[in-house]
Amino acid sequence: MFEPLGKAPISRDWFGLDIFESGVRFRRKGARLFLLEEVPSTNDFLLGRGPSALGRLCQWENWGWRAFDLAQLSPMEKLQRGTVVVARHQTAGRGRQGRSWVDCGGLHLSVVIPPHPAARQKGFSVWLGLMVVMALREEFNLDARLKWPNDIRVGERKLGGILLERVGHGECYLVAGMGLNIANKSDDFPSQLRSTATSIFLETGQKHKPGAIAGCIVRRVEDEFDRFAREGWLPWQASLSALDCLLGKQVNILSGGKSYEGRSLGIGPEGALLVENSAGETSHFYAGDVHLLPAGEGGQ
Repeated sequence: MFEPLGKAPISRDWFGLDIFESGVRFRRKGARLFLLEEVPSTNDFLLGRGPSALGRLCQWENWGWRAFDLAQLSPMEKLQRGTVVVARHQTAGRGRQGRSWVDCGGLHLSVVIPPHPAARQKGFSVWLGLMVVMALREEFNLDARLKWPNDIRVGERKLGGILLERVGHGECYLVAGMGLNIANKSDDFPSQLRSTATSIFLETGQKHKPGAIAGCIVRRVEDEFDRFAREGWLPWQASLSALDCLLGKQVNILSGGKSYEGRSLGIGPEGALLVENSAGETSHFYAGDVHLLPAGEGGQ
């Protein structure tokens, strides 16, 4: 439920607050949602870095979301459970390996992952990517697949990605940032990305508000948290094999400052990428930057 306060009526709610259902775990103890007009990085805002931003603070009050007046909001001073930051525009987003994430008008979301046994599992970032893929497939009829460790792809084109940052010692929090192309048309992408990027609209012909996408993803993670902590990778191994876009392909992986080539054998227990070289030896990679090799290159 959405109670518009201030001057902006619900028709100007670009996010779709009335349809954002984050799940019970993320709404405990007065969950907060920051809807920002423009910010350098949603992850940085959550981590207390960068400038203030114009936006609305929304708070869960048992009956629904209450949206306060538009205001200049300061970055978070302290991480709190159930905090989500969404930006309409992001000017300095980043991905893995320090790469920039180009804002093409999609979903820019960061969420505090509360201290939980699931977040301490090896390969948690890979598991998060799988949860996003499964949510998009089931809720939006999208042929999304996972490119290890946590890029979201449809065919050969990138739909989105996840950046995970660990904060603190002892009771450690994680901040998960996600960029996802939603309503983009081909001309919305910079020329250098038009052959490699895609969006939910381009793949399905359907338009969705960011709140619908964000809600289904956050709920999926919440619903599976406890099972992942309790049972590990086993319940998801079949899904990993079916939705792994690198499986059986020739790849090049840069890890630890060294380059390796071989055939991907899939994602094993604990989220490791398994790569077999030309001598038949299998290596396990828990971190790295991987690229598909053109057909006929590398490998056996």
